Order: sequence, then structure tokens, then C-alpha cells
Amino acid sequence: MKTVGEKEEGLLQPKSPHPFFFSLGFITHDLCENKKIIGGASAYSAILARNFGLASTIATSIGKDFEECDFFKGIRLAYQIGERTTTFINKPFKERSEDISGRRIQYVTSVADRIKEETIPEEWFTAEIVYICPVLNELEEEIIKRFKRSMIGVAPQGWMRNVGEGGIIEKKKWEEANEVLSKVDFVIVSEEDVFEEDVPKYVEFSNIFVLTKGRKGAELHLDGGKRHEHIPAYEREEVDATGAGDVFGAAFLLRYYETKDAVESALFASCAASFVVEKEGVEGVPCREAVIERMEKERGVFGSF
Repeated sequence: MKTVGEKEEGLLQPKSPHPFFFSLGFITHDLCENKKIIGGASAYSAILARNFGLASTIATSIGKDFEECDFFKGIRLAYQIGERTTTFINKPFKERSEDISGRRIQYVTSVADRIKEETIPEEWFTAEIVYICPVLNELEEEIIKRFKRSMIGVAPQGWMRNVGEGGIIEKKKWEEANEVLSKVDFVIVSEEDVFEEDVPKYVEFSNIFVLTKGRKGAELHLDGGKRHEHIPAYEREEVDATGAGDVFGAAFLLRYYETKDAVESALFASCAASFVVEKEGVEGVPCREAVIERMEKERGVFGSF
């Protein structure tokens, strides 16, 4: 039997019911050497917003097997409970080369129930920033129409995935792309999740489109492709690259909300993402002060802040 609930923990609760940052998508378990690690783009992005001192919320769907942890302290959760939590196994490519280093083969062992619109508190539809970040088709694209006043970012990887034989995650065409791209402020996609031939179309119809490329940085496309900037990566020794793109997306939105400068926001986001690869799972999600300090130290390489 499914239930719907809302949790409030920690000190960073909004005085009003309207959150500043709202992320929407599965919180997952990632299995690593038989250990469960908290994952999912909604988790990484909301934890970043919380670490920046902002009122942060997540709407998600989990299972009875979900393991409580302190990572979500200070974040309001609206959730459904079903039988199982969405669980992934990430395996790196055996071959190591400059082109594929950091990439992975991904399997899913269980999938939670899809997120129902009624799970989301009504007042959350007026959040200042909304990050819609499905990981495995848990949302309908139609949900975007509910956000009338928010800055909207989309990480559509969950609409670009099929589950193949043995639970392996496979790429698929994003069928509803044209219905989404022009209606949101920002779209971020990993080169691992997208077919290369589809990128020009996504760029054409997007206001701001970012294609992340791991340690090769990211490509920032503005105004339907009229302007393009390469965003370098902050090179760090990699422990776990999972979640780096999710933090990039959330950090971009937070900085762009403040500055309306896409290039500066992308540089800021690249720096924020560099912290994530240095630790396992969400442990590496930084605070704002740490990002600013690292940018200041490397000003000569990455430009001013």
C-alpha cells in the first residue's frame, strides 16, 4: 500500500511554505561494492541548495527499503512510499582511455512507483527555482506546465533511457523534446545520455543548453545556438564522478538566478562539480564558500568571479 507524506528536518526551513529551490525526481540507492549510497539528481541538487543556505525541497518516490540518513537534514521531502526504491549499479568501462575515462555501464535492479502530481504540495509549484531531473521516466513532461512563475531547469536523462535485457540502461530518443526545450530556462545533458546527432536540434530550440563531457568540461550554447562557449573542467583526482553533472546543473541555476550571466554561472557550476568527484556519493557536495574560494585560487586559469 502506497502512502504520501512530507518530512521536515533540520534548521533551514522556510518561514513560508513556498520553497526557494525545488528538485523533482527519484532519490535512488546506488550500489557500490555491496554498499548502498544515496543517489539521484534530485538528491545532489537539493543538498547543494541546502548547503548554500537556501530553503530546499524534494518531491520523490521511494520504497519501504529506503534507508534513512542525515544527508537530507534541513531539506523538506514530499514522497510516496511503494515497495522498492529505484536502485542502480554503476560499473566503469574496463578499458581506460582519455576519451572514455570516467564513463560507466549502468544497471537498474529495482524501480520505484512513478511520482504522482498530487504528491507535490500545491505551494511548491511557486518555488523560485525548479530543477526537474528524472532518472528513469518517473515523471511526465506535462508537469512543466504547472510552474508558471519559476526559473526552470531540466536534466532530461530520465526521458532518454530504456531498461534493456538484464536491467542494463540503454539510450533512447527523447520523444517529447520539442514540447519541453523552448518552455524552460535551462537544459543540461551528459554526452553519455544523448545521441550525438540530436544535439544540434536540442541546441536550436533551447534558451540555454549545456552538454557536459566529464573531465573534458562542458559546451555552453546560448540563444538557440547563436553563441557557444567551452567551459573547462576543474581537474581533480577522481574518486566518484557520480552526481557531478547534477551539481553542475543546480549550481548553474543558483548562480544564474543571481547574475543572469550564463558564462559566469557555467564556470561557477564547473567549479562546484569538481568537489563532487573528490568524494563518494553526496559527501562531496560543497558549500558556497568553498566554491568561491576555489574559484578565487584558480582565477588566472578560469577567469574572474
